[in-house]
Order: sequence, then structure tokens, then C-alpha cells
Amino acid sequence: MTLNNEGEESKGRKRTSGAIKDKERTKSKMVQAVGKVLLKKGYTGLNATSIAKECGVDKRLVWTYFGSLDNLVETYITQRDFWKSTASDSIEELLSKTQGISSEQIGGLLQSQFDTLLNDNILQRIIHWEIGENKKFLKKLADQREEIGEELFKLIELYFQKGNVDIRAVLALIVGGIYYLALHGKINGSLFCGIDINEPEGAQRIKDGISYIISSAYKDASPS
Repeated sequence: MTLNNEGEESKGRKRTSGAIKDKERTKSKMVQAVGKVLLKKGYTGLNATSIAKECGVDKRLVWTYFGSLDNLVETYITQRDFWKSTASDSIEELLSKTQGISSEQIGGLLQSQFDTLLNDNILQRIIHWEIGENKKFLKKLADQREEIGEELFKLIELYFQKGNVDIRAVLALIVGGIYYLALHGKINGSLFCGIDINEPEGAQRIKDGISYIISSAYKDASPS
């Protein structure tokens, strides 16, 4: 009798475990379907019906598993965001540099952002969406990036306590330029200042420019 009860309990646990795994697999498929729909139809075609059709589930699961369509989309975008996902390990390492973040380190991070955005079609669409439409979850993501940026600035600004270099303005122009150049080059496909960033040589020129601007700012901030 005891063995039988244990066997029934074991089967119950297996069924429960299997159901949990199935749910997590389905949720993962739904999250990935957001990217597939975004790539095929753009953000205007991103709805519960298209996502459910892409991964072969009932669209009601959008609300059952995520509470809303926006929550599902936010989950996907967070996983693709450079600052919150792709560069999270690098950022964590930089934040451990209590003596400050050097020009080479911040330059490397921003060059990596440029490379990532230049080669990720879905991320390009996400940034384009963020610029072109007022969505609560997109603003939330932008605010979270700002929070990460503030943590980095606490260490970057250790190099800029003297002098009159506004490193925040300098980095704002660089990051803004990265976004625009990547979107312009990939969506429009034309040259910018005579540089073709779709060619390796052109992309490298931009990365060298990023390094030059940052290193120059650091040099100007250093006491003579």
C-alpha cells in the first residue's frame, strides 16, 4: 500500500513537472515568435493573432501567460536589448572598476554597441519603433537603460572632476550617432559623409572615430 501511494505521488510529481516544462517551452516559443513577426511584418503587424499563428498556439495564451500583449513584447525586447542583455556581463565587469572606467573601456563598449546594432536587423526595428511610437513599455526600457547609464557615469566621471569637458554630452552625441548611422545605413543603404558603413572598412572608420572622440575627451580632462 505504501509503495502504491509512493508510486502515485511519483506519477503526480512527474505530471506536474512535465506540465511546468511544457508551459515554459510554450512561453519561450511565444517570446521568440515576437521577433519573427517583427522581422516579417514590422511593429505595425505585431499583434496577438500574428504571434500565436507564428508559434502555433491559441492567442488567448498571450493573456494567460503574460497578462497582456505589451508584457509579452516587453519580455522579448528586454532579451534583445544591448544594454540589458547583450552587454550585461561587460557592464557588470565595468561597474566593478571602482577606480573609474578608462577611455579604452568605454570606447570598447560603444564600439560593441555599434557592431551589434549594425548586424542585428531585429534590434534595428526595435530602435526604429522606439523612436517612432510612444509606447509605455518602450519608454520603460529606455528609462532602464538610463539607470544603467547612471551607474556607469558614476565611474566615468571620476576622470572628469576637473576641467570643463561635458562627458555626458559627448557620450550622448556618440550614442545618438551610433543609432542614427546604423539605422540610416541599413534601412536607407546610402552613404553618410561619403562613408559606407555596410562595408567593413566603412564600419571600422566609424569605430575608430568613436575611439578618437572618447580618448580626446579623456585627454582634455586630464590635468596638464
